[in-house]
Amino acid sequence: MRKSVAVSEIWDLRQHTPASLWQQCADSLTAATASARHPFHLITVATMVAASGPDQRTVVLRSFDPAAGTISFHTDIRSSKVAQLAACPQVSLHWYDPAARVQLRISATAAVHHQDDLAVKAWTRSRATSRACYTAVKGPGAAVDAFPTAPSIPLDDDPRGLVHFAVVTCRFSAIEVLTLHAGGHQRVRVQLEDQPISWQILAP
Repeated sequence: MRKSVAVSEIWDLRQHTPASLWQQCADSLTAATASARHPFHLITVATMVAASGPDQRTVVLRSFDPAAGTISFHTDIRSSKVAQLAACPQVSLHWYDPAARVQLRISATAAVHHQDDLAVKAWTRSRATSRACYTAVKGPGAAVDAFPTAPSIPLDDDPRGLVHFAVVTCRFSAIEVLTLHAGGHQRVRVQLEDQPISWQILAP
């Protein structure tokens, strides 16, 4: 319980300025790129499907650049989300830390990188276990007759899968933070393009 309370105090928005809150968000997202145990390591990404409305899935946070205002994740170019992003590049990103009881939300514009320098560099930095996912014969969401076995782990210099590998970079200029408190929930939208950085307090 003490750990949970301590983490919650870090996210007590009354203790922050707009700049210090953004720094707290940036530090957390930076840490989340390096640790699979971090509560922000996994992102819920929502896209739009013209015929049926929103679609969402969980992806792994792969990189975060606070100066550029970008977040990226990896995907299979055959995934339905790629076609969705081509039609509508606007995405909604969502994180929730149940221990700290804090939610982060970002609206962003996504760009898909496939077989370009950015994608190749990301591929070379990826672990072999991650690369294995992209060697599947059928892409994500394809109908199959039975549950497939796990793909074999490729060698470090094995290029198989690169043709299916893509990086999605999401560019944003604001972040919304909601902290749940027994004494009153706190919610703000931090505007990163303002100089100095500003926020708008919102009803929770």
